[in-house]
Amino acid sequence: MINLHDQMNMLMKKRTIFHSEADFQFALAWEIQKAYPDANVRLEYCPAKYPNMQLDMLVKIGEMGFPIELKYKTLMTQMEVDGEYYNLKNHGAQDLGRYDYLIDVERIELLKNTISTFEKGYAIMLSNDPSYWVVPRSSKETVCDSYRIHEGCKKSGTLSWIGNPGAGTIKNRERSINLAGDYMLQWKEYSKLSSARNGTFRYLLLEVGK
Repeated sequence: MINLHDQMNMLMKKRTIFHSEADFQFALAWEIQKAYPDANVRLEYCPAKYPNMQLDMLVKIGEMGFPIELKYKTLMTQMEVDGEYYNLKNHGAQDLGRYDYLIDVERIELLKNTISTFEKGYAIMLSNDPSYWVVPRSSKETVCDSYRIHEGCKKSGTLSWIGNPGAGTIKNRERSINLAGDYMLQWKEYSKLSSARNGTFRYLLLEVGK
């Protein structure tokens, strides 16, 4: 059994920011490997039962597997940290980012329920975009309300787009998401690099199938 919060706590002491999702993925995999020397850590893993599926990471300890999906969503940021220059892109499209994160949760549930050697998994998002964790100020309904992942909200059951979102806007993301578990979302501070809107990184980590 692994505890990703422990590895995130270790990682934040060494890396407060990452160049890309791949950079974050590799750094976290390295921390996991150091914490569990006997584990086999694989990136971009394809389960034999699902040849069209690719997991960001699989950690195998003994006969048990722990699937991990990661997201790294950023606002445009240009800064130097510990002598290293970072130029982060503005990803935008937060509604799709939220949908993709929840699809990760659904995917891990599927693996947990259909592959006996997969014990539990983790879905993690690291971001410096407050749009993901701040509670919306307006009570006006939007097409993506079901997929919001802000601090303190709960996710379970069937999640769908509301109303009639443009077909081009949600291309390849039309279908509803079905979650078997009940999830309370709590964001944790990862690093604070400045007082600017894009200066704080937080992460959301859900344990799936516990």
